[in-house]
Amino acid sequence: MKRILSIPLLLAACSPAAWAFLRLEAPSGAAVEITARALQPGEMLLAVFYPSGEGQEAKLSFLDKDYDFLPGGPSGRRFALVGVDFLTPPGSYKVEVVILDAGRKEAVQKYLRLQERSFSRQNIKIDERLVIAPPEAEERLARERRILAEVYRSVIPEWLGSGGFAAPLPDKPSPNFGEHRLYNGVPRSRHTGVDISAAQDSPIWASNSGRVALAMDLYYSGLTVIIDHGLNIFTVYCHCSRLDVQEGQSVGRNAVIAAVGSTGRSTGSHLHWSVRARGARVDPLSLLSLGLE
Repeated sequence: MKRILSIPLLLAACSPAAWAFLRLEAPSGAAVEITARALQPGEMLLAVFYPSGEGQEAKLSFLDKDYDFLPGGPSGRRFALVGVDFLTPPGSYKVEVVILDAGRKEAVQKYLRLQERSFSRQNIKIDERLVIAPPEAEERLARERRILAEVYRSVIPEWLGSGGFAAPLPDKPSPNFGEHRLYNGVPRSRHTGVDISAAQDSPIWASNSGRVALAMDLYYSGLTVIIDHGLNIFTVYCHCSRLDVQEGQSVGRNAVIAAVGSTGRSTGSHLHWSVRARGARVDPLSLLSLGLE
């Protein structure tokens, strides 16, 4: 028999420096706790399962996606990483947790309120050939789109990460995630990562352990590394001057994977660092204090 405990709680967002918290507890005492840097579009949420007995399982549903709880979370607990795409409209969204225990089901529902998030705007002067690709580049661009789509479709059904995420460079990142960008006055796609300015050829570190899903030169992002951390969670490192890893290679947290450069559509030496979480484009800075240790 499925029991549903519905609590119309609206959890307001905290400031980016604070922590948002939501607990969904079933009558049996089993619970899921959700924490995040802020409850806004473009944030990563950490959900941790606290069973009340042996053999219990849990599933979480949010924003039309279902999540299992797998080993590898804080203190060895089962967890799920839930990405909120940066274009998700603000508003209240239902979170449901189903506890499975020896054939019985308990469902708990609450509502999480995503607050509006503002994004900056910038006009960048750059080589015209990198604003609108010339006709001779179309075949290459089409091939690269297919390659990237294949990478992001792949799912390793286990967590490859080790502990929390770390910054790939010691330098201060620009707060330009989600920025509206114009190149030579022409609106282009939104900026789905953060830029970290650093000296040419500075070593870039893997922000967590995983498997190299891509290491190649791309038209717009230049020399690029994508690390698959499992569970369809990826970190992306662009505009590198060189690549120090190969596709299929396993890397540890803080391993040197590349060097800072200015390849592709770039105006100076820097790293573009981004994250994909089951298709959601999230601010990589939101991963740095998730509490995965």
